[in-house]
Amino acid sequence: MGLMEILVAGLCLNSTCKEDLETPRINHRKNLLSKLKEDIKTETFKIATFQNNYLNGYTKKNGVIEGTGVAFDIIKILQEKLKFNYTTVIPENEVYLTENVREKGAKMLLDTQQADFIAGFLPMITTKDDNVTYSRSLDTADWSILLRRPRESAQGSGLLAPFDGAVWALIVVSVLAVGPIVHILIAIGWRAITSPTEGDDPKQYNLSNCMWFVYGALLKQGSTLNPKTDSARLLFATWWLFILILTAFYTANLTAFLTLSKFTLPINSASDLGRKRIKWVTNKANGIRDVITSESRADIKPSDKLIHEIGIYRECPNLDDKTIVEDYVSGKSMMFVREVSVLYHLMYSDYKEKVKRGIDETKRCTYVVAKFPVFQFPRAFAYSSNFKYKVLFDSTIQHLVESGIIGYKLNENLPEAEVCPLNLGNTERKLRNTDLLLTYLIVGGGLAVAFAVFW
Repeated sequence: MGLMEILVAGLCLNSTCKEDLETPRINHRKNLLSKLKEDIKTETFKIATFQNNYLNGYTKKNGVIEGTGVAFDIIKILQEKLKFNYTTVIPENEVYLTENVREKGAKMLLDTQQADFIAGFLPMITTKDDNVTYSRSLDTADWSILLRRPRESAQGSGLLAPFDGAVWALIVVSVLAVGPIVHILIAIGWRAITSPTEGDDPKQYNLSNCMWFVYGALLKQGSTLNPKTDSARLLFATWWLFILILTAFYTANLTAFLTLSKFTLPINSASDLGRKRIKWVTNKANGIRDVITSESRADIKPSDKLIHEIGIYRECPNLDDKTIVEDYVSGKSMMFVREVSVLYHLMYSDYKEKVKRGIDETKRCTYVVAKFPVFQFPRAFAYSSNFKYKVLFDSTIQHLVESGIIGYKLNENLPEAEVCPLNLGNTERKLRNTDLLLTYLIVGGGLAVAFAVFW
């Protein structure tokens, strides 16, 4: 390379030269899209789909299959813009992936060239074959859990609710440790002072008395011990101050727990499903089922506890979501794993039905959706490997995603307010008998011990 070529290459580092280098590539893409737009007007595509709630589905009218759902809202936008025609085909099994070759799901229609692409919100699963390519991602969806709304908080008894287990354990350790510490420090101080007769009598502060002092202070009771030295007074005052702060926090949190309708769920993460051996269910067309049955899950990192400990997992092959919720969630207290948007649509439909039936407002929210995701991965359309209009479709889908149209269509029929949140916001809560269950146990246990001691 000569000196002139080096200088020209150096000058090409500026933005103007970069634009000149990119211009042929941009022109080539524009020409390609223009040609595809002309060619697609003569095409009649075979679009496969299956029933998956409001996301994608079909109806049959006079022997003609018509696609429905948000997926076909997108197809109609693409059709209006690109001027193509299509017919809808359906698989024998209402699923995307099948476990064996004998079953014919939607993917099988692509493999056998019976469909050009699948219109549905499909999880982007990498399989071992190359017969399927995915469109530009439509969205990134969360799979969560719908369960029957608990009548009681998972925190347990109302008397124990203000603190968690670690705090209660540390309080017990403090009560057991402070008594011996006070006893030892007072004994050391008595031996260190110049005139022992003017200080506290160590016999008065034996271990038993110190333990009773610590326990009595915890219950806001007085003590017969009367410290005379400054060190002993500081020890007593420190414990009393600790108890004062502790009981203030406990009283405030107990009041909040007993007066506010704030509940916690029996599960806090996806791993609790496997760890606690909780029964859960999903429908056959659900993307989570495709993940479980897919040949390769290398690019998806679901909860190991959920996938590898699914002995209590049950698939409902021929039931719609509403029936699953009524039969399994409400009837058998199982948990339903599904896309979050679908779960909120189910809850909202159930809420509206209860409103029409005149059910009291406090009893309209029967279900609740967990706040943590079980799965989270992108969804897209699936094309056959030789679908030449992928670039054209993806370009239009990208505009729909960036403009928010797909997100709007997914939540179009939901209210702006959250549907049946975990905390219903009721400030009036009557004290229930179960909130005092621990009180009854303490009283009964105390009477039993007293009876045994004085028998």
